[in-house]
Amino acid sequence: MTTKERIIETAVTLFNEQGTKAVTTNHIAAAMGISPGNLYYHFRNKEEIIRAIYEQMDQEGMDNYQQIIARIPPGSLQAMEETFAMIQRFNWRYRFFKRELTALLLSDPQLQERHVTTHRAMLAVVRHSIENSVAQGILTPMAEEELGLFVEEVWLLTLFWLNYLEVGGEEVNEITLARGNSVVRQAVRCRLTEKGLALMADYLQSSASAVTPR
Repeated sequence: MTTKERIIETAVTLFNEQGTKAVTTNHIAAAMGISPGNLYYHFRNKEEIIRAIYEQMDQEGMDNYQQIIARIPPGSLQAMEETFAMIQRFNWRYRFFKRELTALLLSDPQLQERHVTTHRAMLAVVRHSIENSVAQGILTPMAEEELGLFVEEVWLLTLFWLNYLEVGGEEVNEITLARGNSVVRQAVRCRLTEKGLALMADYLQSSASAVTPR
């Protein structure tokens, strides 16, 4: 791992533990055992480090999604469930950003512009997945306005489930994260075709069998 990569990873750890306001570049350098000058060789300030973390997040999230749809057809119920679970694990790894999202974006126009690009790209990914579900006969066809609203509904639930748990005073663990999948499933259920309902029943049965002790 390069020094630059170590700076990013150390910053993520400290930001997650203490929040971005409490952590300075000197704290990051001290945690790494390097001089502030060495850190400044790679990043001029904390804002640049946060932007670099965001770039890493963006690439990592897309790579994780590509790995899922390389194994499972996009738009399938299994792909939806695995993608939601992946995003929750991803959000927990970078939880400081989820917790401080609005403040970080408002304080850095450059980061905000970058985030808007990613946000629109992710809406397009969700839309593509839903359109694939419709094409596969899993979801019922929707008019354009309904489709747009459904895309936003699914993305909102996926994007902010971790925040919902934390502000509600709940522990973030495998059980509470999995409940988020149930919430998304509930939102999707009313739009499932007969084929989709049968596939969901089969998927839930096979998932339950996989975790049942023998």
